[in-house]
Amino acid sequence: MYNALIIGAGQIAGGFDTLTDNYILTHAHAYMKNENINLLGFYDVNFEKSKQMAKKWNTNAFETLDNIKNVDIVSVCVPDEYHVKTTLEISKLNPKIIFLEKPICRDIQDINVLKHIDIPILVNYSRRFSNDFQKLSKRIKKNEFGEYQSGNAFYGKGFIHNGSHMIDLLNLLIGKIGEVQFFDFVEDFYKDDVTKSAIIKFAKGKTLTLNGCNCQNYTIFEFDLIFEKARIKMLNSGFDIEIYEIVENSKFNGYKTLNLKEQIKTDLNFAMKNAIDNIINYLEHKQKLNCTLKNGYEAIMYG
Repeated sequence: MYNALIIGAGQIAGGFDTLTDNYILTHAHAYMKNENINLLGFYDVNFEKSKQMAKKWNTNAFETLDNIKNVDIVSVCVPDEYHVKTTLEISKLNPKIIFLEKPICRDIQDINVLKHIDIPILVNYSRRFSNDFQKLSKRIKKNEFGEYQSGNAFYGKGFIHNGSHMIDLLNLLIGKIGEVQFFDFVEDFYKDDVTKSAIIKFAKGKTLTLNGCNCQNYTIFEFDLIFEKARIKMLNSGFDIEIYEIVENSKFNGYKTLNLKEQIKTDLNFAMKNAIDNIINYLEHKQKLNCTLKNGYEAIMYG
């Protein structure tokens, strides 16, 4: 049995769902559902928030970290700007692994601080913990759809905060990014992390247009990728994937068009559960971590 502690008492820590929901969106829910884990409780600088969250999940609220012992897993769920400071602080508890919310840091220079923490760090870019996105990545790498040609993507709420999700996903699916050229921005949520639009150039020479959208209008996180033999759309923030195949045009002889072949309802509702399973399998069987500190850095290095 592994003891887990959650630092922070906001939405991703335990606010987005409850124990009776048939999906798992938060750290608390994932820990509570895993038979290998005992959730010790919550620590937040606002003790009242800790108590409220502890009551919701029937666990403990800690007013200080001083007397907490025998911690194996720590989730860092504080605001972005406190990720590095908090990770340094909880490393003194000497856990076996740290589960760090994205982005790993706001200032890319702080990566050097995180690298010197001698504790494994798993980063929560959630789509890396979706079996359906991992399968899609393998299909792309096996050249099932042919070579990547071009694409468009849409996101909002900060280039580092949410745009890094898209950068990480493109790293997973398309491959190494060679260059990012910004051409526009909107200040829609964070003053120190504007939502930037960019032309992304991959190492193989192909491009993608990343469109920054004002999150005050509505939430969007989607892409449309064109391959030689297929078109792949991610919709509804990644809960849906559509794959189109090439067919002969039924009206115009000699022309080819695209026809919807696959509609995938992804397992993104259970990405958090899969992330915790990844932690347990790492601790028990040395299974590879699905999203490392290196992956976390590569997602923000262009910011």
